[in-house]
Formats: sequence, structure tokens, C-alpha cells
Amino acid sequence: MRASLATISLLALALSACGGGGGSAGVQGDAGTGPAASHATVSVLITDAPTAGWDQAIATITSVELIGGSGKVSLFSGSRTVDLLRLRDFSELFAVSDQVPAGSYSKIRLQLADLVLNRLDDGGHVVESTRPQLVGNGKIDLNPRGPFTLSGGDVIFVELDFDMDKALKLTTTGNGKIILRPVVFVNIRTAQLGGRLTRIHGEITDIDAVDGALRLCQSRFASGGPDVQPLHAGQDADDDDHDDDEGNHDPAGTRCVTVRSDAATGIFDADGLPQDFAGLAVGEEATVVGRLRPLDPQPIPHHDDDDFGYDHRLALDAVVIEEGPLGTYRRIAGVANSGVDSSQVFGLDVAAGQGFGTGTMLPVQLFDSSRIFNRAGHELQPADIRPGVAALADGVLQIGSSDLLRSPLVILDAGPAPGAAQIEGPVVDIDTVEHSLRVNDGSADRCVDAAQAAIFEVTSGDGFSSSRVGLGDLVPGQQVSVFGVERLDGCLAADTIIADGD
Repeated sequence: MRASLATISLLALALSACGGGGGSAGVQGDAGTGPAASHATVSVLITDAPTAGWDQAIATITSVELIGGSGKVSLFSGSRTVDLLRLRDFSELFAVSDQVPAGSYSKIRLQLADLVLNRLDDGGHVVESTRPQLVGNGKIDLNPRGPFTLSGGDVIFVELDFDMDKALKLTTTGNGKIILRPVVFVNIRTAQLGGRLTRIHGEITDIDAVDGALRLCQSRFASGGPDVQPLHAGQDADDDDHDDDEGNHDPAGTRCVTVRSDAATGIFDADGLPQDFAGLAVGEEATVVGRLRPLDPQPIPHHDDDDFGYDHRLALDAVVIEEGPLGTYRRIAGVANSGVDSSQVFGLDVAAGQGFGTGTMLPVQLFDSSRIFNRAGHELQPADIRPGVAALADGVLQIGSSDLLRSPLVILDAGPAPGAAQIEGPVVDIDTVEHSLRVNDGSADRCVDAAQAAIFEVTSGDGFSSSRVGLGDLVPGQQVSVFGVERLDGCLAADTIIADGD
């Protein structure tokens, strides 16, 4: 039976440049076309766009695969749980495989086993929780416009962007269940990851003081285990026997990256105060925020007969290094109520759902080595912190007569985009010259500017499949969902169009 656009899971796929290419992978069939000993390294990262309405989106992922003409390669198989809404401003390193055979691949398959949506009160307690029905048993196929080829020795990054703000159109079915339509963008890159920063938490296992570099071996997701997770994969809503951190310890065994610092890197101790690189020590935990890329072809020089830099293929150019176990630095969201004053302090009106009382205001202390970015990963300046700007501050909270948050990193504009709009309905007509179309929203024909839109066609069946298409591939009468911003002339400037291909 043909599923309607309002109830099926919708997927979006955005494919960037691919080619140019460690963990282990299982190979089913001869997926690659090159010799068995010729392998590429593929890293899987997860991120999300901010959303309104829900405070947690706790997803359990059981597999990620690359599919070629001759078989499948497993990038991840197991069970890992992550709160997608904690990833609204950074990418989480989810899995790494250095056993991907060289060859041509045409599809990425993701298996989502469970999703729990929570609303929290001001104190951070769950006040509403629901587990949407995963249509197609959660199998998600992402299809680029054409195959991409991996050669032996290549290092690539596959970034899965769960856009929950577009995904959370929920439809109540006859039996009271709720059906979710996930929207997942995929970016495949070979060079340094642009856009959002990457966070990796782990143990410092080696230090090269001469080059200002260290080896960081990931031990837990930087986003941490969900603070509140009443529903787990495979549990019923009335099953209260659960562990809040289940599935988040040791997320993938040991994955190590070379962390490189420079003069601009902010290095902070466990008290939230700036320190020199020399203050870091082997055996300590740290969270590093920066830009992930392939390691240079030549490893950094090693000293004193160690093998620093030779056991992994990933490098993280550090923006900030936060010393201490996971949780030493809190991430506190809110809205700035002032600019940055002469003592490098600004006021933050704390948002609800974080364990603070209603109306809490925190002074945020910046330092010369603190860094400021927007959610897209562009670096900003203290002058960009102004009253009314949404902010998300990393920091160590100092409790006393005057509470203070010592912050090495602030992300601005971390909330949903203002003025976002959506229309749904059949396509009336298409103008490929003007890059526009008209859609009937049920009350009138609406003009849509598609010049900057990513367009995807979705089909349902044994799971769900999403393919990137062009404006000319759409046809009159086809059902579409259009996401974008309303213009003053009454047209919708679209950033995403999702079309029903069934």
C-alpha cells in the first residue's frame, strides 16, 4: 500500500566531495574492486540541527554500512545510544573503520533501533516521554546521485546530520502510536571537516611537548550519556529497570587521534582556568574541540624512541582543550543579556530544563584564550555577544556569594533558525529556468524559490530510501514537503525539499 508523505519516514541526503581515504569492519561479499589488502579508513560522525519542542532525542543505532555493487562493508555493528539534541553545534566521532576495501560504493545504510523523545521541566526532569514508531523497522538507505570510489590508503569522513527540526512531524495513528519521519543529511568529505566543530573525549596517552601535540584515545562520547532516559531500546514504557548511562561507556573500544595545538589553542585546567600546554599530562582525561582531518602523510617527529603519531590516521586541530573527566565542564544554554564588559564577563539568562531555577542569570567569565564560534563553525569575536543572542557556553561553575561560569568556549546562535517555515502539498508547476515551483498548501498556490534548495526523493517499502535529485526531476502532482524561510514577497525561500517518490 502506498504510504502518504505525512506518515512515512523521510530522509534527506546531501553528498559533498568524496574520494581521498581506523576500528575494524566486517565485509560481506566482495564489496570493493581492489586487492583484499587495499583498504581505506572511514570515520562516521553524527551531528544534529537544533529543534524546538523536545529537549532530548535519544537514538539507539545498531549498524552503519557502506553498500557497493558486490556487497556490504560494516562501518559499525553493535548498539550505541546518543542524545541527538546534544549534538546541535558539534559532530561526535561515532565509529572508525580502517578495513574498508577499495572500490565503488553507492549507498549508506543506517539501522535505527530505537528513538525516545523527552520534554523536561525547568529542573531537568522528564515531564513527557514518547517512543515513536519506526516505520520500516528503522532501516534507512541514503543514496548519492552517483557512486563514490575509495582507493587503498584513502581517509574519508561520513557525517550523518539528523535534522530533528525537520523530522519531528508526528502523526497519531489509529492505535495511538506516533510515527516519526527522520531526516538525515549525509556529508562525505576527504579533507578537513568544515562546518561544525568536532568534540572528542578521552585519555591522553602520549605527549610531544616539542611539537605541541598529543595522542588522545577516545573513551566516551563527548556528548555523554543521557542524564534522563526512561525508555531504552527493547524496553516497554513501564519497564523501570534501566541504567541511565547504558550504551555510552567505551563507545567503540579504543580510537586514537593526533591532537595538534597552536598559539591560538585555548588550553584550560579542571578549574576552568587557562594553562600552558605543559600543564597537560599523560593519563589525564580531556575533551578536545577542533577540526578533524586526515593525519599528514608524514607523522610528526618522534622523540626519545617513542612511536608517537604512527598508530592512527586521524588528526584533530584543537581549538580548545578542556582538562578533566567528562562532566568537569558543563554546557549551559541561554540568551545573552549583555555584551562582554571590560573584565571579559557577559550575562547569560539560563534556559529551562538544565537544573537551574526559573529566571537564573549567570555571569560568564571569558579569558584571552577563550574562543567564540557560531553553530556553523565560523569563528566570532567577543563583540558578537550581544543582548538577545542565543549562546551555549562550556564552563566550570564556581559556586559562591556570586556564582560564575568560567568559559573557554561559547557557541552563538545555537537555537533553531528564526522565521523557519514549512509548507506541504502537491506540486502545481515547475520552472527550471527560474529555479522555482508552485505548491498548493491546501488553501492557495504558494511560490517556492528553490535556487538554494537541496531536493530529495523518498520511497518506502522494505525500509526507507532517499535519493538526491534535481528540480527537473519533480513532476506536477507530486507530494512535497518544503522547508525554508518566508520572504517579504510572499514566497518561501527553500533550503530543503522532500518529495514522495512512491
